[in-house]
Amino acid sequence: MFKLKKAVLFYFSGTGNTWWAAQTLSAELQARGIETRCQSIEQLAFGDADRLTAESDAVGIAYPVYGSDMPQLMKDFIGSLAPAKGKKAFVFCTQWLWSGDGARVGAQLLRERGFQVGWAEHFSMPNNVSVTVFSFMPYTNDPGRLARKLAKTAVKIKCFAERIAGGRPFRRGFNWAAKLAGSIQRLPYRRIFHRLRNDIGVDLSRCTNCGNCASLCPAGNLTWDGSEIKTHGSCILCLRCYSFCQEVAVTYLKKPHRLNRGKPYRGPVEDFHPRLLK
Repeated sequence: MFKLKKAVLFYFSGTGNTWWAAQTLSAELQARGIETRCQSIEQLAFGDADRLTAESDAVGIAYPVYGSDMPQLMKDFIGSLAPAKGKKAFVFCTQWLWSGDGARVGAQLLRERGFQVGWAEHFSMPNNVSVTVFSFMPYTNDPGRLARKLAKTAVKIKCFAERIAGGRPFRRGFNWAAKLAGSIQRLPYRRIFHRLRNDIGVDLSRCTNCGNCASLCPAGNLTWDGSEIKTHGSCILCLRCYSFCQEVAVTYLKKPHRLNRGKPYRGPVEDFHPRLLK
């Protein structure tokens, strides 16, 4: 049986959930003798991805799901990869409740690039959607509650690593029922996605013109022109700017964050900062 010796795990994370899961999986693979590089796609220079892919026995892809779909940034990244000619691959997505076939969506794009996807999994993570328009969705920044959630997910990540290291194929969300469940969210989401790309704004009564949101944006949707923040209709809905504005000045659908709910979601662990991703 062919044994994996080296892997690269490319990930995109908006507010830290996928970052944590990717780091945890990388550590588990390392512990099983697979040299694994955990790589944010935001930190890649031209040509890096293809070089790292060529140097590895397997390629991993990790991303959060939005409406049972992939972030546009990750779709573009996979589409930019050189044809793989059968190289082994694994995929996982992070989600709050369910996505149906969230990992299958990424696997399908990898297959179109010539990868052989042997493993796919979904990992439940804390809810990172803390915008006011979805105030009915509970979220927390409490370290104890977050730690309990992460401990459960860590067990599942360990199992996934064992399957990869042991060469035992496993693909969650690939049956017809999962695909149907995912389509219920994904099809309407894709129809309206273009209309959702300019919904981020700034509450001028709170904004201090620090420019932090613009520097954190992974999609170039926010820019600082020296006097104000401008939006450009290229938002990918990661909510990083909303979650990590220190003044809680970023709005969604023109609604500011409700301060009585506490700070917006600030990541799965206390030592996370979005600059780790860039």
